[in-house]
Amino acid sequence: MALKRHITAHPYLAYNALVLPLSYVALSSTPSLPSVSLLQGVLILQSTAILNRSPWQIAPLIFNLALGSTLATLSASTTALSSPVSSFVVSLVRGALFSIFALIPLGIRRMITRQASTSWSPWFKIAAFPALWAGTWMLVTSASPVGRLGSWTPLLGDEGYRWMRPYMGLAGVDFVVAGWAEVIAGLGGMWLQGSADEEVEESHHNGQAPHEQQSLIDHQHNGVEEYGAIQQQRTWRPRSYALLILAGLLFSLGIPSYHVSLLPLPVYSESTTPVSVACVLPPHRSPDSPKTPLDLYIAETRAVAPRAKIVLWPEGAVSFRTSTERKHAIELVKNTTQGNKVWIGMSFEEPANNGSDDKDGGHRAKLVRNGMALISPDPKEPVVFEYFKRNLVPIAESFSQVASHDNPPLSTIPLPAPPTLPKPERRSYPRPLSLTTSICLDFSQPFPSLPHHPDLILAPARTWHPSIGLAMASLAAARGDELGASVLWCDGGSGAVNGVYGYGRGNGGLLVEEVGNGGKSWVASFGVPYNGGKDEERPKTLYAWGGNYAALGLLAVILGAGWAAEGAFEKLIAGGALEEGGEGDGFQLEHVRIGSLIYPVVGRVIGYFRGQRQPERRSEVPVSSLI
Repeated sequence: MALKRHITAHPYLAYNALVLPLSYVALSSTPSLPSVSLLQGVLILQSTAILNRSPWQIAPLIFNLALGSTLATLSASTTALSSPVSSFVVSLVRGALFSIFALIPLGIRRMITRQASTSWSPWFKIAAFPALWAGTWMLVTSASPVGRLGSWTPLLGDEGYRWMRPYMGLAGVDFVVAGWAEVIAGLGGMWLQGSADEEVEESHHNGQAPHEQQSLIDHQHNGVEEYGAIQQQRTWRPRSYALLILAGLLFSLGIPSYHVSLLPLPVYSESTTPVSVACVLPPHRSPDSPKTPLDLYIAETRAVAPRAKIVLWPEGAVSFRTSTERKHAIELVKNTTQGNKVWIGMSFEEPANNGSDDKDGGHRAKLVRNGMALISPDPKEPVVFEYFKRNLVPIAESFSQVASHDNPPLSTIPLPAPPTLPKPERRSYPRPLSLTTSICLDFSQPFPSLPHHPDLILAPARTWHPSIGLAMASLAAARGDELGASVLWCDGGSGAVNGVYGYGRGNGGLLVEEVGNGGKSWVASFGVPYNGGKDEERPKTLYAWGGNYAALGLLAVILGAGWAAEGAFEKLIAGGALEEGGEGDGFQLEHVRIGSLIYPVVGRVIGYFRGQRQPERRSEVPVSSLI
């Protein structure tokens, strides 16, 4: 009781005191769905206090949000650049920018609930914020140089909604997290309103005058969302069941997760192709060692080649200063691939002038580019494709490297039969395996459109901190989920997360996960879907086909479903009122019996969300809704 009185009496101070610890918990490198929803719910309750006061008082809120997110990622942020102080400042600025973007849909939401015409559907008033939230982060992350990294999009705790990724990408979970925030804010507003009601009742018994009671209730409601709980007569209101419809819709969106298997596809079956991969992480080279990094990677590749068909080196594994060095390295790697019948993803850095030997001394000659070349055992076509990194880490890479503007390649390789496979089952080999690639921070953004569905995404990376490694691996898993592909994540950073992530076609979940320390190679085998070798006929996922347009279309479908449920709910309640002898709205007589059966059950559910019916308020304490 004391807590409720303190919050309602001093909402601005109370909410700002809550924001800092909540943002510290919620806005880590890998945000979780429950914590982000709770933080958003508090911000929704606070939005009235923000917009009803001086605009300058929003500054402490932005600072608290930025400081909380910076402290949550303090260890990673202070090691991102050479100077801990500059790293902290950059992280604080990034947190402030993301906080401002997060508050924009909250402000629009408040204006909609206060100023929208009464003819607007209560459902669209309450569902506007989740849709705005998803759309805002869709725009912000597409323009951000770090994409979804550091955003408010949950990467953990969304298992119940992960099935939505092939259809809506991460916009689906953004809608869900904001929807639960509306539910939390609605329940919180009802809880806080109970405190205001009790104090008004107490003031009445203490003999306060009506105008004093009105002053008290106006003070209590500053910063509290009422969601239709405040009214002169406690009857069912559209706002109440709109909140109930939203909660029911969010529960319904989690139902498919119970029917989607989280187990990986079988490695050996008629409908799968076994794939064995390896990530090469050689022991750290001592300063006085005569061996070059290229020697170490080739030696480690030969050690794992008997157990894998596709071998990947982490980001920036080797460096070339001239085109001659590059050609020499490709020859050595080509000999290894042909001798062991494997494909090697050689990650490298080279001068931005294509590794040419010219020495013009220009600025571009001092820049490098970060690439990966897939080397084949086929002597006729030794280089399957080359790719160069498109998204550079701001400051740390953007001043010394050149970003590519070319989309990721997509190629198909003939995968031979495993040596342990019985001879009768080898007739369908070699089987086609479609491959594409991206490098580290590229996975913070959705993949550009590809001609067809890839089976495997090669993902070399090198992160500087375990929390960043986990965040990037989670984003790589999201990219695999969106494309319906597996992701070979090979991170050469210290304490990095490594493994094979993503979906088998029609099968969701984590396939393999191994945590390395940047100095231990690993091998994994898994199955990818096989449909008789017709690569062109493999259907892409809806999100891979339509991208953000598909996500927006499905958001419109979800809003339409809620609107239809609202109309059915209104008829249902009208039918119950007619059965009880009240005035209906023309509800058909043949539906009255059905309404009379369902109405008590629905009433109990609504009662749980908004409290049971209570007597009328005293006429001397008129209270009007803030929305």
